[in-house]
Amino acid sequence: MVAGCSGEWMTFAQPRRVDSPSSARSPRLAILRPDNDLLRLLDADHTKERSYSQSCRDWPEVKSHLAILLAPADQQDDEGGGEQPERIWGLGIVRPAHETDRDRKVVVTCARRLRGLVPFSELWCVGGERDGALARSLPESGPVTVGADMVFANLRRISPDVEREVQRLLPLLDDGEGWSDRELRWRDERDALLLFARIAGLDPKDFAPVRGWDRTAARAGFLSGLTGTSVQPMLDDIRGRAAERFSDVGETVARAFVSGGGRQSYDFEVTSITDRWVVDGGEGSLDAYYYHVDTRTLVLLRYLCPDPNELLSSDARHSLDDFLGRVQRLPRPAQRSADDYGLLNDPLFLRIHEQMPFTAALHRTSPGAIYPYGQITAAVSAAAAHGLPGLSTDVLTRHLVPTGFAGLVRDGWFGARDVPFGVALDWVEATLETAGVALVFVDFSSRPRGNGSGIGMSAQGIA
Repeated sequence: MVAGCSGEWMTFAQPRRVDSPSSARSPRLAILRPDNDLLRLLDADHTKERSYSQSCRDWPEVKSHLAILLAPADQQDDEGGGEQPERIWGLGIVRPAHETDRDRKVVVTCARRLRGLVPFSELWCVGGERDGALARSLPESGPVTVGADMVFANLRRISPDVEREVQRLLPLLDDGEGWSDRELRWRDERDALLLFARIAGLDPKDFAPVRGWDRTAARAGFLSGLTGTSVQPMLDDIRGRAAERFSDVGETVARAFVSGGGRQSYDFEVTSITDRWVVDGGEGSLDAYYYHVDTRTLVLLRYLCPDPNELLSSDARHSLDDFLGRVQRLPRPAQRSADDYGLLNDPLFLRIHEQMPFTAALHRTSPGAIYPYGQITAAVSAAAAHGLPGLSTDVLTRHLVPTGFAGLVRDGWFGARDVPFGVALDWVEATLETAGVALVFVDFSSRPRGNGSGIGMSAQGIA
């Protein structure tokens, strides 16, 4: 048992063996041939995602695959100069990303080197007998589409070390119904929660309640599967006001997360609201709100999945226009001092993520990009002026990554300032009417901002 961020005690289940019966479909498999530079990066930190381009463009499924990483040719020779059989460097998780005219980018994560020499031929040799047809069917690089069941069975028989690595990786492939509408909303809500927690001063890997997320307790919102302190409405501040205002909308869940000790100090409240029409089966999408109480800063992330042929589908554009037509214009920020400089006052950003399922075992933000809304509108206008049918991600050469975005918001460079919390909740109401799902993250921490805002505040309570 360990203490969670809220101070409550949580029990984590012990690791269990994941069996794959011979009658069941084997996991999706892929063979990769990364170069030495990529392998060094993977070896240095197996928790980070690394991308590279490989030759196979045809991946039947965009879901995650169990990756068999082969050692480069210059690692195949022994010290005496004799040629060694081609060998397996390690195992990991890979998913295909965007496709180009010549190749396809893939993203590799959770990759670890295997101990000792593991010949590649073990995948098609059993008991010393070579299966020539299976060997010829394996791709040079890319997904294993023929004989995957036999390859997987042979892989697990190689050694106890290989079997342990397979057992470590299988839960990350167990996406089950990870592509259902509800689970994709879970994916987005978790992403926003971890991203905003980083802004509030909490590293995602230290956010213990997310690691203890309980699928059986989760309902419409990801937050309902988390353990946290219940939020109690208070008369003297805004705690509990979001949950109170939207308590009868559909499904509303609120949790508080507080830690005043250790190397990280934080105090934030999160409310997940799912409108009744989405709870009843409608297809909704997420707007995630970050609100910093001391500076009354508001930031909004609208979660979008790119259309196969363009960045924004017509439905996404119409929903966004409908939303902007319902919200009131925010008050102009107060006069700032010369050293209190900001980059963007517009609170609206678009979170465009890559196609990937919800996987309960992954406790980090999703891959993808963040764009200021003004950048998107300028690009749309430019595309229309040139007679282009739509806007693709290829047109947008610059974007924000989650870590950089979090740092800029935390330091006060991004976000609308001096926004009353009641006005922010009016925006949330417009979200529920148009997108159906909202996450409201209220940050009560007091800290100096990197651009000078907040430095003049009292030092009391500054983390």
